[in-house]
Amino acid sequence: MARLKNYWCAKVIRTNGRTVQYRLTMDLQHALNGDPQGRNEMQNALLVIPLAPYLPGRKPRKSQPQARKKSDPPFGIGRVIEIYRLPANVAQRFQVTRSQFIGREYWTTRPFKICNTYLRHDYPWLSQKQIAADITYWQNRLFKDHPRENRFWRFITRQRVHHQLKQIQHRRFRYEQKKWRM
Repeated sequence: MARLKNYWCAKVIRTNGRTVQYRLTMDLQHALNGDPQGRNEMQNALLVIPLAPYLPGRKPRKSQPQARKKSDPPFGIGRVIEIYRLPANVAQRFQVTRSQFIGREYWTTRPFKICNTYLRHDYPWLSQKQIAADITYWQNRLFKDHPRENRFWRFITRQRVHHQLKQIQHRRFRYEQKKWRM
């Protein structure tokens, strides 16, 4: 597969109000390069995003689903504000989204259950619950002036993000320790 010179990136707003930039997955890259109408579909879409960095190191094979799930960060849903292209050397620094998204014309009119069934995919149970809470937030935002995040799931996800960051810090320490050992 040839490397792209420019990557599609998205400015995404999370349920906590933070705006974060992400790089889209390779299958979305190819879809957007081939279909100009897809860019319109992505505007204001709900997109599955990592809420913490991935663990560094080698990637587990697809034949090892348990190892893959242990290295995955917690996932949530963000609303796409803007889609744009950036040079590869700039875009490589951004976290990569997942491929699951639902366009605005679907998530604003479809019932919660249909959106949730599609977006939660095969993620771990806690990420599925976070995704469900985020979908509820975005759908409530259509009808309420000041919707709030689910406090319980916000707390759980904050703990999971903290745990993921601790694991990354621990792995970096072990790597440095091995490098300098005599």
